[in-house]
Amino acid sequence: MTGSMHVADHQGDTTHTWDTADPSTVREIEELFREAQATGRLVYRQTGDGTGEQVRLDTWNPEEHTELFVAPRLAGG
Repeated sequence: MTGSMHVADHQGDTTHTWDTADPSTVREIEELFREAQATGRLVYRQTGDGTGEQVRLDTWNPEEHTELFVAPRLAGG
């Protein structure tokens, strides 16, 4: 099973993929998760009703949460 993580940053939208049959690609996504969390970015997945749900590395299931989005934390002013 494959999945993708879309990262919105200063470079635009970059897509990273993983294959659950290839542990090295899953580890790469885990590293992206750590980097996102360390810099205060948020990781979401789309739920069945079309809304978003925040996902953390400790709750991520690479076989179930296959479409992730990384967004910067925004603050209003």
